[in-house]
Amino acid sequence: MKKEFIFNKLSFLANCFLCAAILSACGDDDSTNKAIEISEVAESDDEAIPDSILYSDSLYSWYLERFNKEEDKKDSTSTKDSKSSSSNSSSNSSSNSNSSSSSSSKTSSEASSSSEEELDKDLVEAAKVHLLPPAGFYNDLTIPVPAPLYGGVIRCTFNGSEPNANTPEFAEPYVVSRNTPVRCAEFVGDSIARKSSHTFFIGETVSMPVVAISVDSVFFREKYANTSDCFGQNPYSCRVNIMADAEYPAHVEFFEEGSRSAKKAWQIDAGISLMGNYSRTYAKKPVAIKMKKEYEDGRLKYNLFSTRPEANKFKGFNLRNGGNRYVGDFVADAAMTSVVEGSSVDYQRSRQVVVFYNGVYMGIHDLRERLNEHFVETNHGIDSKSVDMIKHVKDTVTANGGTADSYIDMLNYIATNDFSGEGNAAYKQVQSLLDVGNYADYMAAEIYLRNADWPSNNVRAWRSPSQPYRFVLFDVDQGFGWTWVSSDFQMLKGTMFDWIRNDRGSGRTGPGFFANIFIKLRNNPDFCRMFVNHGAVMLSSYLTYDRIVDAVNRVNSEIPLAEMERDLNNENVFQRRYSPYGSFPSGFDRTGSYVTSYAEKRTATTRDEYRTEFGLGADISVTIASSGKGRVLLDGMNLPNSSYTGTFFEGNAMLLTAVAEDGRSFVKWKDGSTENPRLVNPKDKDSFVAEFK
Repeated sequence: MKKEFIFNKLSFLANCFLCAAILSACGDDDSTNKAIEISEVAESDDEAIPDSILYSDSLYSWYLERFNKEEDKKDSTSTKDSKSSSSNSSSNSSSNSNSSSSSSSKTSSEASSSSEEELDKDLVEAAKVHLLPPAGFYNDLTIPVPAPLYGGVIRCTFNGSEPNANTPEFAEPYVVSRNTPVRCAEFVGDSIARKSSHTFFIGETVSMPVVAISVDSVFFREKYANTSDCFGQNPYSCRVNIMADAEYPAHVEFFEEGSRSAKKAWQIDAGISLMGNYSRTYAKKPVAIKMKKEYEDGRLKYNLFSTRPEANKFKGFNLRNGGNRYVGDFVADAAMTSVVEGSSVDYQRSRQVVVFYNGVYMGIHDLRERLNEHFVETNHGIDSKSVDMIKHVKDTVTANGGTADSYIDMLNYIATNDFSGEGNAAYKQVQSLLDVGNYADYMAAEIYLRNADWPSNNVRAWRSPSQPYRFVLFDVDQGFGWTWVSSDFQMLKGTMFDWIRNDRGSGRTGPGFFANIFIKLRNNPDFCRMFVNHGAVMLSSYLTYDRIVDAVNRVNSEIPLAEMERDLNNENVFQRRYSPYGSFPSGFDRTGSYVTSYAEKRTATTRDEYRTEFGLGADISVTIASSGKGRVLLDGMNLPNSSYTGTFFEGNAMLLTAVAEDGRSFVKWKDGSTENPRLVNPKDKDSFVAEFK
């Protein structure tokens, strides 16, 4: 490649950057050409926003990748000047063999002066349009003084705060001696013409995805503060007011491959705030990362979760500390909620990451979806503007998106109507307001998980114009035998159905409470039949020991042992102190064995709870299948496969509906019946097969 072409290319890219900056001044001067392929901030119409978040590292990366390719073309005896190696090392001396650092891998004895001049000039040109070298992991790094692009003054901070007009000018090279967030801006007068925020890691090795957060220290003084005075206790009793709503601007970077990352996968400007209740009192606190127009418009387009690779537009996420199980294990809450994957029940997808605040290690977190109207858009492709998402705590309903009016109206309708008797008109009306099948599946999951912090807490639901209210499973950290639960739950001798009817012994079950939905609809025989059959399928196919073991193993596979031990060895910072599993650190469950042990008998026990509640008979095996192009619904439920054999309850009828595919038609049931829908009373080993043509 000729020098003339190199400099013309740089000039062209500089002009492109200048145009982008004029169109969207103050955008963060950071990203890569590769990152554009896998991660963008996009508007709702899927068109990329033309701000500099899509341009930032492009010149540095383009130059270094081009230089590496030229080096690769030379044979092994090709040399370059030691000064060239030193120059590139000062800009990109990474601990990894990535495109941002491998050009410094030649020794001085392999040097050639012809490469020295080309390398130095290219770096000088690149520095004219870049405030900072690429973010990432380095052995050592000295940041050269960046050149103004608009004739302004470049000011930088090194503590996570955003630079302002009073920030000192970046006037001499800066030696990065430890993990450091560097945030720079070029000021023209009091206005920012361009800016850049990069986290530089020095000598850091991390084998998990990394989330790096840069935020002003006021966040740590006012919220993410020392709460050892109220550790694990009532969060309203803390010396620091951690429960008051407060949000702070932050810059968030994501390194998919940890310290092996060649570059950051994405970055966003967002707001950060504490979340949760008692879990806020721990040293490692749960936070919400929220994308808003005031920080950065658009949506993050990235495949954050392996279970939802096709749904990759997000407006933020949570970084959870494990909730109440923070002191006991890393896996329980994430694993237990994910067991409903594939069913009709929505849940927060998650993955395990390591978090740094302003370069300071804060250990393993569970990165998971936020529950608001954007959650529905991400997972169901429904325009968030048409979604109502509600939060139901005790008898208070609030909206996390849209309004809560229709949900409150539904609660009032259920509370004031009689649902007894077959063919009940009020029940039919409820089915237009509430997705009763999803409700039954959701209830089956909460009952199976034996969630003590429910049903007067941790209830979320959503609806759209074409979808009645359906519920979301989340925050089950007080389930599956966790002993740190309310004393009234510990005293519970009956079933989870008894708990629902008398929540916490408090009587929080009347009109306006979530439990009242079940109490009222329980009087309807059609509802009871459907509820039992849905529960049977959930317990046969989703809420099983094998599924729990697989879920625990999946979460564990995301946490290398070395990373787990590093987190646990920071006890002087993270202060777990004690656990219901035993004294720390030996009592900390590193494998999720307490969860899997509890699951060994839980499916059978839950089936007995259904049997007791509804007066059901013995377990029976029933096959429901189709022959030809069609499917069979069981009380409105899509079965896991077209030839399904599950364990059901003797004495509970089934409503079977044969549904033909487009252009096909239902002929008959294999036993000769042509009734459709069809109400049957199954016996053990019965088979019901719908035939289509």
